Amino acid sequence: MKLYSFTGACALAPHIALEWAGADFELELIKRNETREPAFLKLNPIGKVPVLILDDGAIMTHVNPILMWIAETYPDARLKPETKGPGDPYPLRRWLAEFNGDIHPAFTPYFLTFRLIDDKDAQKAVKVKAAQEVDFQLSVVERHMDGRDWMLGDQKSILDAYLYVFCRWAEFLPKPLSEYPNLAAFTERMNADAGVQAATKAQGLGQ
Repeated sequence: MKLYSFTGACALAPHIALEWAGADFELELIKRNETREPAFLKLNPIGKVPVLILDDGAIMTHVNPILMWIAETYPDARLKPETKGPGDPYPLRRWLAEFNGDIHPAFTPYFLTFRLIDDKDAQKAVKVKAAQEVDFQLSVVERHMDGRDWMLGDQKSILDAYLYVFCRWAEFLPKPLSEYPNLAAFTERMNADAGVQAATKAQGLGQ
């Protein structure tokens, strides 16, 4: 397998999950601007990471389906709850949807403001509003994490790999992560994890 990422991207989440699963894979670290070049667009026409190329040549894109694939392909890693009934996976899927549909997009106007508007003063105004939206979204997770070590309670899951990405991104926003004490404690737990350390080192990220 080969996982495509660039330093600081959300592809860190499936990278961590692959480490936790003990998967045999190769990391292809590219630059952000290379995601819009013809060679990469053949892999993913929308020009984004992550991209996971399976051993049979199949190509997977987008964080959520890749994370679910990892959890289901490596059940011994216990990266998702055991399915006991039709509604059992709901909390996992609900939070994946919220992460990908609400929290992740909240960061985009802050980090990629230049893609939205050219005027420098307007960019500053957009960043202010974007930071407020990120704060609102992270506060939801902060309340959920009260009294929990992991998103699903006492079991580490693919959700935690994704949440860790947001916590790292939050370090670059005006409101410090220390003002979200539950998320700050979660980040410390993740920083101490061997799989997380292997992934961040491979991606050129410091802790």
